[in-house]
Formats: sequence, C-alpha cells, structure tokens
Amino acid sequence: MKKVFSWLFVMVVLTGCSSGSQQAIQHFTPSGQNEFHLVVFYKDTPPTEEFQSSINGMKVLLARKNINTTVTYQKIDTGKKDYHELLQVQDRQILVFDYKGIRFNARNIEVLEGMILQVAN
Repeated sequence: MKKVFSWLFVMVVLTGCSSGSQQAIQHFTPSGQNEFHLVVFYKDTPPTEEFQSSINGMKVLLARKNINTTVTYQKIDTGKKDYHELLQVQDRQILVFDYKGIRFNARNIEVLEGMILQVAN
C-alpha cells in the first residue's frame, strides 16, 4: 500500500512540475487526429480583416479534406501568460497544432498557405 501511495505522489509531483511551455502547448493541442488548431499570436492589435479572411480560407480548404480546424487569435502577453517567453513567438506568428503538438510554425501568412496546401493535397 505504501508503494502505491508513493507512486501516486511521484506522479502528482511530476505532473505539477511540467514546464510552462509544455503546458502552453497542451492548452492549444486538439484531441483528435483530424483536427488542427491555428493560433495567430499578436502583440497589441488583432490581425486585420484581410488577414483573418486568409486564415478562414485555409480553414475552409482544410474542411474540404475532413480536417476540423479551430482558429484562435491570442495576445502574446495576457498578464497571466507571456507566450513570447513560453513559446518564443512574435507578433503575427502562426502556430498550427495537431494532436501531437506543434505541426507548423510560420512567421507570415504566405508561408502558412504553402504548408496548408501540402497537407490539403
């Protein structure tokens, strides 16, 4: 019985001590295999409507390939979390998460479009 409690204690401690970046990645990671989570990081102001329209176009393209996609526009420094420190992201950087973690990392929309087209074909 002592071994069980000792093992349980060790597991709880290890789970609680996981790195902040790993916790941030898990926060954005979808649970299913045919799911993507596109996270657009911004510093002060959210992306323009034109930028958001391009992201939505990629979401539609992926939906045609039966890949469910969620889009989040995430401020880099929320006060509680500083994603620049946790994930080394910059303004307008886009991370695409799948069930394994970070799948794509793009600093501009054109690069992301190329990556998405490779997946969609």
